[in-house]
Amino acid sequence: MTLVCFTNPWGFVDNSRDERNMLKSWREGLVFFGFAGRFRFFRDVILKGSLGKYFLPETSDDNGMGYLMRQADREVSAREQRMSQEGFSQERPDFLQLCLEARMDGKPLTAMQKRAHVTLLIQAGADTTGTALGSTIRFLLTHPSVFARVRAELAAASDANLLSTPIQFEETRAHLPYFVACIKESLRLHPPATNLFGRVAPSPDGKVVDGTWVPAGTEITSNSYVVQRDPHLYAPDPEAYRPERWLEDEGNSKEHIIEMDASAFVFGVGPRVCLGKDLAIMELYKLLPEVFRQFDFEMTEKGEFVVVGGIAYNERFVVQLKPRK
Repeated sequence: MTLVCFTNPWGFVDNSRDERNMLKSWREGLVFFGFAGRFRFFRDVILKGSLGKYFLPETSDDNGMGYLMRQADREVSAREQRMSQEGFSQERPDFLQLCLEARMDGKPLTAMQKRAHVTLLIQAGADTTGTALGSTIRFLLTHPSVFARVRAELAAASDANLLSTPIQFEETRAHLPYFVACIKESLRLHPPATNLFGRVAPSPDGKVVDGTWVPAGTEITSNSYVVQRDPHLYAPDPEAYRPERWLEDEGNSKEHIIEMDASAFVFGVGPRVCLGKDLAIMELYKLLPEVFRQFDFEMTEKGEFVVVGGIAYNERFVVQLKPRK
């Protein structure tokens, strides 16, 4: 995500480590994140008051989220300085450049807005998408018949010269339907963000939700982990990893598949849908099939799917990759 944000990676992949404990810090803060995200009084009154400094990271921190904020400020300042020089040209557009060129009512974003946008993309996009990638890999490795079918589909599409190198997003959608079904099924069973932010019932009359009146001002939410296991919608096996449920060729009606798609809200729904949804889907559709085409996988630690503060991640999940011959 630092590559997408700033063009320059921060070393996570090259050094094979959690740089400055940013990931560790993010996960340690998930309990607080979940609490603050669900209690408006705490978020709107406590955090914005004098007590907020005891809960939030500082840019003076040498590690963790505080370091992320400081480094984001440095990246913004360095880019703005280069932009002020004559003949500046950003050869490869990145998210930071889009933020610097953005205008609201004809005015550039404030320094706080610029930092907020780039840090949010890194925080919200790195670990959550990584969870989706990891969960899909683990489901495939623990379901050999499914994995064999994925391999066969990839091989057939490659032999027919239907796939580029690297694989393109539209190629996955058009030529790897079973692989797409595997991704959908992984997101259904292991949503990276299980509990979405609440919505407030409108004034003055409140809202009727599924036959139940909710008074005005009441905050309500829904849990994708539960909803996406609905025993009626996903009958007869809502807990099973069965990608075939998403395919018409497997005897499922088009109408039922559309209903399942509409009920899958791992990225949220409506005007507050996740802004990074398209980027996350593109990563899943491009990276996963290419990695499976290029490497053999051996799972050395199965690990487990952990949910903390409404955010999920895979703990102690380890695989070894070997180039395919």
